Amino acid sequence: MKKHINLVLVFGAVAALAVAVVEYKRLHAAVKTNNDAADAILKRNATIKTRIDDLKSTASQLADASGDVTDADVSAMLAAKKKADEEERARWWAKDDAEAKWLAERMKNDPDFALKRYAYLKAKVDMVNAPFCRVQHLSKEQSEALADAEFKRAMKIDDMKMSQLRNDSDVDAKAITKEADDEFASNAKAALGDDLYEQFAVYQRQRQAWDYVNAYGGTVGLADMPLSVEQTSQLADAIANACPAFQKGNDVDMKTVDWDAVDTAAVNFLTPEQMNFMKTVIAVSGVDNDSEGGAPRQTREWFNTVHKLGY
Repeated sequence: MKKHINLVLVFGAVAALAVAVVEYKRLHAAVKTNNDAADAILKRNATIKTRIDDLKSTASQLADASGDVTDADVSAMLAAKKKADEEERARWWAKDDAEAKWLAERMKNDPDFALKRYAYLKAKVDMVNAPFCRVQHLSKEQSEALADAEFKRAMKIDDMKMSQLRNDSDVDAKAITKEADDEFASNAKAALGDDLYEQFAVYQRQRQAWDYVNAYGGTVGLADMPLSVEQTSQLADAIANACPAFQKGNDVDMKTVDWDAVDTAAVNFLTPEQMNFMKTVIAVSGVDNDSEGGAPRQTREWFNTVHKLGY
């Protein structure tokens, strides 16, 4: 009997060990999956990883500092970091300038290359104005006329910039830009009429807001919670109205948007699921926006907080 009990205990221990091994493997797999996911997120967002590393470096300096750390010590570290960032930006500007000059020379000497550049500008114009055409229910003829007017303006300004980069001659950029804008206004008014043109002028001032809404709308649509045309327009208006620059009659600056005000307005036309998605899911916006202007909402909110603190 005693031997039988011992065998039962042994078998029970083996069974328990097997279950423990299975559970350990499951937990190990879960941890590995979570770690892999975290690594993937960091790899996809080098900017965030760099900022985390910077903060770790600063924290390490503070931890290793001998004696009490004063406000002056912290200020000095932040000033050094800011100077390093400015120097890095200067290097990027120099690189961008060299690439732009190469582009200008290639445009002048390679017709096939120039045609590809013009095709790119045309596609960009069509993409930029598509939301307005959709929201305002423009006819095919109106949409094409507006795109043609916008493309002519883009071509004239692009040619002017290429001439500047090549140093072909003295270029009056201000006069050429005004001429291009005046021609566009005349052609756009002829295509749209006065009332629609006024709406288009507002749309142009809201462009950065629309860029963000387009990115968010595409992302939320993939999550099977698509925005209606009305919701799209209302969200762009809410973002614009939460921007101090737009309130003063200027263009929307996404770096200064009050997102709490956006949320307050958006609860009236977005579903709870769409609201949660906007607050928590990264949606990057913008064509030709800088690292802050084209950043996700969460990054913008961080930048806004830092800017308000004077850094």
